[in-house]
Amino acid sequence: MHHKLFSREELQWLIVLCWLAAVIMCIVYLPHAGKPFKIENSSDPSAESAIAQQIMKKEFPYSGSRVVMLYKSNSVSAYDAGFKAQVNKSLAGLKKLDFEYRIISPYENTRQISDNQRVAYAVLETDRISEDLANSMGRINTLLGEPRNLKLYLGGDAAYTADINRLSEENLLRGELIALPICLVVMIFVFSGFLAALLTILVGVINITIIITIIYLLGHQIDLTVFVLNIATMLGLGLSLDYTLIITYRFREEYPKCHDCQKTMRITLRTACKAVFFSGLIVLISIASLTFFPINILFSIGIGGIVVVLVTVLSSVTLLPALLCLFEKYVTRSNPKLKRISSEDARQHRWYQFAMLVMRYPLSFMIPTILFLLLLGYPFLNAKINISDAKILPAWTESRKVFDQFNKSFNVNDMAPINIVLQSTRNNILSKKNVGAIYDYVERLKKDSRVDRVISIVTLKPGLSKQMYQQIYSTSPLPFDEYQNKIFKSMAKGKYTVISVISKYSKDDKRNFELIDTLRFQGVGNGIVKNVGGLSAEIIDTMNIVYHLFIKVLIFISVFTYLALVWLLRSLILPLKAILMNFLSLSVCYGMLIFIFQEGHLAKLLHFQALGFTDINLPILLFFVLFGLSMDYEVFLLTRIKEFYEKTGDNAKSVAYGIERSARIITSAALVMVVVTGAFVTADIVFIKAFGLGAALAIAIDASLIRLVLVPATMGLLGNWNWYFPKWLDRILPKLNFHQ
Repeated sequence: MHHKLFSREELQWLIVLCWLAAVIMCIVYLPHAGKPFKIENSSDPSAESAIAQQIMKKEFPYSGSRVVMLYKSNSVSAYDAGFKAQVNKSLAGLKKLDFEYRIISPYENTRQISDNQRVAYAVLETDRISEDLANSMGRINTLLGEPRNLKLYLGGDAAYTADINRLSEENLLRGELIALPICLVVMIFVFSGFLAALLTILVGVINITIIITIIYLLGHQIDLTVFVLNIATMLGLGLSLDYTLIITYRFREEYPKCHDCQKTMRITLRTACKAVFFSGLIVLISIASLTFFPINILFSIGIGGIVVVLVTVLSSVTLLPALLCLFEKYVTRSNPKLKRISSEDARQHRWYQFAMLVMRYPLSFMIPTILFLLLLGYPFLNAKINISDAKILPAWTESRKVFDQFNKSFNVNDMAPINIVLQSTRNNILSKKNVGAIYDYVERLKKDSRVDRVISIVTLKPGLSKQMYQQIYSTSPLPFDEYQNKIFKSMAKGKYTVISVISKYSKDDKRNFELIDTLRFQGVGNGIVKNVGGLSAEIIDTMNIVYHLFIKVLIFISVFTYLALVWLLRSLILPLKAILMNFLSLSVCYGMLIFIFQEGHLAKLLHFQALGFTDINLPILLFFVLFGLSMDYEVFLLTRIKEFYEKTGDNAKSVAYGIERSARIITSAALVMVVVTGAFVTADIVFIKAFGLGAALAIAIDASLIRLVLVPATMGLLGNWNWYFPKWLDRILPKLNFHQ
């Protein structure tokens, strides 16, 4: 019944006008597309580290976003009167801010002055979230002014958020401007004509416009990461061009045989559109599986992926067929000069011969190829997992400069302590027994060889005994100076207090993880309960949650994909082989990510600095996105092979003919996807750059060595076992015939 939608010209125009109306309505929102997205809340809200952070934000003042103001001189000491006067004058300008804040000056805490005394930093502490404070960074920069003879840099989570937001929008536009013209040129050579190529690009632009608008509207209802726009645009453009390429190519292939648009469209809908539908279904389930993860960046891209697949598949089976019917005479034309260059017949003949050669010597092709792919994936065994920080930004951004200077001049762990939130279950946290229990607990912490120092309510005045602290907290007012009073107010309230443990090791060091495990196991005493938080604790919690869920979700999408392919291909063997091939291509992607971005190979060529780690979300994100995308080419190839097998019943000839007819289109579709994802390698944010390159590498390997070498090799080796399907299952499962 679907083909009847395109039986009359009026219906075709109605479909096109509906899509154009949707695009016109969406254009209004495009200038504001980046507004509602966030970077915060990247961890599971039910994790212990997240609970600790929630308590701190709720109970203690100024536990929200911070701005680090770093002052640097090449010649003058931070203790010099002129240096100090300029810092104080600069900080005084912040009095005009219209929200609550407090400032920790380097002259209140001398640890905020570097050992060489040339660098000092102040901290602006607020109750605001980083997205809100990021919007005030311009105002803060203006109020701070330009200190005479000093260099001022702004960093911290708010500055980091501001840089991420700005670069995300710039990288998104740059990626599209690079990808679209190159894809148009590729399409022109694939179709040997301009209009057919232009139609595919037009559908892609329409899809991207609608996808961005839907995600923008969703961003006002649910928390979505700022990265969702870049990745959704990348996926949307790539999938759209892939699907339109497959359908348009099949339409042009069948048209000379039928010389009738309606008959051609019926065949196209029964073959290519059916393959696109099943491919989209598998991609949808794979990417939608990310929504099972309570990690915001994974959940967000899962939501974005659902929007991408629904829009691209819907346009591919409605808008594109309508356009093909309306412009059939122009779409089916080929430029003779381009036709000679592309030479379809010669290419098809070579692919047929190559497939027969591979099937004649399957082990000779299969074993070296598998060993080569495993070698490329080997570096993943050295993966070092961490949470992204300012290192994913280019060195010229201001927040990255502060990050690098801080690492050089100060103890970086001072800005990333392990926070232990204590809660009294009986009375005020400052009761005599509670203070005694906390004092004993802190003394035990100090004796741990992995601990550098401890900041708590019982370390504010060094050298005091337990009894002295118990006496202090039983009197009023407290005998603290101004700085000590600031720290106390940020550490104790009602039934709560927080202890900050400064580790000797970096946040992703194995010994630091072991320290957190120890802290979580130790008791405090007197019925006091605790939650351990901080960046290191967040890494541990995120790893535990992600990889615990990963196994379950992996089994789910593997089973679903297997069942969908069993129904589509009517084989128990081919779907299993397809899934194993997917895992093989993904291992290459993972290995190359470690080799390039963690270890820094090709860093100069790709314009980034080696991270030394792999973001915890990146392997999970790439797996679920690429599992679906890689299955695209498997579906396109195997459905074509299945089509010939239904006609001939000959396994070898079906494989050879299937590759002959689909190798060119699979290579072209993969080239388009590589161009789209590869365009984002130009991104300034390393996370986006790594995702783009990882996707491009996986797709290139998948469409070449996997589909065009391993598929015919394994199918030649298995012979008729490829099509093993029990008769009882054949009777009860609805048939999906591909013959015309």
